[in-house]
Amino acid sequence: MEDWLEPGLRFLHYALLLGLFGWTAFRVIGLRELNWQQWGNGFAVAMVGAVLAPLVSLVLMLTSIAAMMGQPLAALEGPMVEAMIFGTDLGWAFLFRAALLAGGLIALLLRNRLASALPIAALCYASALITLAWSGHAAATEGGLGLFHRLNDGLHLLAAGLWLGAIGWFLHLVIRAHRRVDDAQARNLLDAMHRFAPLGVTLVSVVAITGLINAQLIFGITNSAAVLTTDYGILLAGKLVLVCGMLAFAAHNARIGRREASTNNSQANDSPASLAALRRSLAGEFGLAVGVVGLVAVLGMMSPMAME
Repeated sequence: MEDWLEPGLRFLHYALLLGLFGWTAFRVIGLRELNWQQWGNGFAVAMVGAVLAPLVSLVLMLTSIAAMMGQPLAALEGPMVEAMIFGTDLGWAFLFRAALLAGGLIALLLRNRLASALPIAALCYASALITLAWSGHAAATEGGLGLFHRLNDGLHLLAAGLWLGAIGWFLHLVIRAHRRVDDAQARNLLDAMHRFAPLGVTLVSVVAITGLINAQLIFGITNSAAVLTTDYGILLAGKLVLVCGMLAFAAHNARIGRREASTNNSQANDSPASLAALRRSLAGEFGLAVGVVGLVAVLGMMSPMAME
């Protein structure tokens, strides 16, 4: 069971940080025109994630230290933990992340008293997400190239987080709209999804470009054929297949949005049918996204080179 503890925690950690950033940031920049008295704000789920995130981060840090020391988690001693936290880049990244996650939680708690609480929370979670680049393969690159690798990885995570946030928000809103169909409300949501299309294309482009740069920095794209013979390469190929599936679902969503926009003033549009189709498509896209996050969590612990 301990063999799966660290990758399981990494998956939960990535999912929480991507989700918290995506939820707060996309609520601020992508959904400003919706009437939230009608839609609800998904606050309860966000608060559960905000409370869990620092706890999972702490347990993951201790588990990682135990793995590096080759000891069981229960055998860790205070001086050893202190040395790893205050004496390594990984440890300092954890400390900064913990402070940022605490800041994000406080901002969410003050959302009804402070007008800028949600943007502040989004900034905290964005910064916390970037600290993940100080672990995994990016952390192994040294010097100026290492800093570039970490920043590129951070940008990759931010774009992916916004993309996942959009998927999660639209799935939540489509389900709510489909349960209680109101033509004006549905039209408002479908218009918001149609307006998202240019931002969605931009996010996908950033994810693709930064992903290619990461691949070049980790193993060299010219070595792809050799890497694909390793367990790392097989999982990486699986990740790319899932991402392609997400892109297919996203294209389907965009077609529905364009169709609805083109019939905006026509009696031919059918919002309930469009919502039903979007609900299925977004659910499929979200399911694939969960699989991608799981593979990312595992790939960060593996070597792309074949073991002799």
